[in-house]
Amino acid sequence: MTLFDRVDDLVERGRPAAMLTVVDKDGSAPRDVGAKMLVTEDDAFGTIGGGTVEGLAVDEARDVLRGDAEPGVRTYELRPGGNTGMVCGGSMDVFVDRIRGRSRLYVAGGGHIAVELAAMGGRLGYDVTVVDDRDEYASPERFPAATDVVHDDYDEALAGLPMTSETAVAVATRSGTFDQQAVAAALDGGAGYVGVVASEDKAAHIVDSLLEDGYSRRELVRVRSPVGLDLGGGGPEDVALSTLAEIHRDRHGATGERATRENLEDLIVVRGGGDLGTGVVYRLQQAGFPVVVTETAQPTVVRREVAFGAAMYEDDVTVQGVTGRRVDDVDEAIAVLADDAVPVLEDPTAAIVDELEPGVVVDAIMAKGKADTGTRRDLADVVVGLGPGFEAGENVDAVVETDRGHELGRVIYDGKPSPYDGEPGDRRGYTHERVLRAPSDGEWSPAVEIGDVVEAESIVGHVDDDPVVTEIGGLVRGLVHEGVPVSTDAKLGDVDPREDVDHAKLSDKALCLGGGVLEAVLKLS
Repeated sequence: MTLFDRVDDLVERGRPAAMLTVVDKDGSAPRDVGAKMLVTEDDAFGTIGGGTVEGLAVDEARDVLRGDAEPGVRTYELRPGGNTGMVCGGSMDVFVDRIRGRSRLYVAGGGHIAVELAAMGGRLGYDVTVVDDRDEYASPERFPAATDVVHDDYDEALAGLPMTSETAVAVATRSGTFDQQAVAAALDGGAGYVGVVASEDKAAHIVDSLLEDGYSRRELVRVRSPVGLDLGGGGPEDVALSTLAEIHRDRHGATGERATRENLEDLIVVRGGGDLGTGVVYRLQQAGFPVVVTETAQPTVVRREVAFGAAMYEDDVTVQGVTGRRVDDVDEAIAVLADDAVPVLEDPTAAIVDELEPGVVVDAIMAKGKADTGTRRDLADVVVGLGPGFEAGENVDAVVETDRGHELGRVIYDGKPSPYDGEPGDRRGYTHERVLRAPSDGEWSPAVEIGDVVEAESIVGHVDDDPVVTEIGGLVRGLVHEGVPVSTDAKLGDVDPREDVDHAKLSDKALCLGGGVLEAVLKLS
């Protein structure tokens, strides 16, 4: 039997395999370009040279078969110090390609869903077999001509059919007992996909019965039930489409997510781009959510190196690899989202919520209850607030605790967080002393930069002609932008006595609050 005869045989039997082909060589190598070898999960045919290089290539081929690696070219160095330990003196490029076996779809139960599955499955290239123990439902005339129809008991018929990882079994019989028999046969046969058309209660009963029969939870977790992807609709054709979509997704190792990048269904609007709000945005964006930040025209951003709100002054701000970019309107915001960045929009009232109808709104303005920010529970399906001023179940769906200590980042789903006490966080015994505040009304002009180390009683800037003096020495961790008009006692910046702190990284508090918001979004969405 030639190598290609073996390929035909494996494909016909539904057995996946990998083909190894030498596509290039340099210097001395054990085989010439074009040499081939066929590898299955437990066997190999042909040779590409033997020795270590062949062993490595076979391991790579089985990684591809298991889905742990992608097909492609592997380079093997056959010189001293190379990746094979061989000393032939050359190198060899081997293309590893996956060969899929014939895809089979077995349907247990010949009702309306089976009719739709047979038609759709055939068009997708599956070899379809329908099994039913009733004469009228096992009639070949009810199905496409290419469908094999078997009139027999479900367990016996399925046990007699060949199954591999390329086989899908969809179970849709008329009773839980027959469903259980079909699932057991599919598991015993090693089918790659097993799905049951059943309600949650019926599916739970089937699983409990199979546990009693000795099947492990590890085996039963493979059973998809309720079956299919959530595509909507409830008719037989809808169930068939959702089932085949899931089968196809699993077979090809795909995500089932939209291919388009401009998907706003999961959009989140975060009101406020300060350092704490930026920690929230960072967590959400890293988790895959598209996020828009709304800000005022001149936000008093203190820790501006880690605040997307600084984009209102600097156009682009990058925080730990995520870029926030100032935009002028909704169209620009959508374009920035398509670039996997965070749009920052001047929109103090969050009017964008009415335009784009996000699923989630997060209020990270940090007004601390001193002002009504306009955030209401009816702005979106899920509304989350940070800290004082919010009550879960009243003006928001959830509120995240912002007070430092054991409760920091805890998500409250009913009630209020700790009230605002006006105390800055403690740094080596310093609280109010480390905060820079405006001595009068006027325009702020800094004399130092973020990252500078200053001594106590240093002049770090002016509000108009009034100097701003530090109380302690340390690292300048935050400063409001130059030229911002401020009022008496407004926060202008902060000095951290820990001179080794990294002012360009999000704080532990910001990331903790981001984790709390992410929890609320995932739980409530």
